[in-house]
Amino acid sequence: MWCTRGLRRRSAAVLVLTPLLLGLPGCGGGDPEGITEIRDTFESGDAGSVIGQERTVEGWVQEVISPWAFTVGGEEPSDVEPLLVIEKDMPPVDQDDPVRVTGPVGEFDLDEVQEELGRDLAENLYDQYQGEPYIMAESIAEDVEID
Repeated sequence: MWCTRGLRRRSAAVLVLTPLLLGLPGCGGGDPEGITEIRDTFESGDAGSVIGQERTVEGWVQEVISPWAFTVGGEEPSDVEPLLVIEKDMPPVDQDDPVRVTGPVGEFDLDEVQEELGRDLAENLYDQYQGEPYIMAESIAEDVEID
């Protein structure tokens, strides 16, 4: 009977803790949940609830757009729509690298981003991101292990 009670306590603890761990805001996972959360929030019309908030996402570098920008998404390009990441003073990343990115979420506006970076960006490279979510990277960890 003691074994059964101990098993019930452990099972109850797992049931209570699992939703808490899965629901941590801004945490990415093997599938890029942090990215999906941000995209879903924008698509639902509630972008204001994440704009300005710091988020951490994990994924693979899908495309290096310029020395100051890249997209991050799932291991396969079809896994999740990639998220734009703008980096100011950090070493460049390589395509297909696993990364963990932390920074505030914003709604991409080329003029505002150029002003913040103090650089002119090629407009034709960024047209498709206008009004889309992005992260202004404050830290980028490369070669992270993603499940």
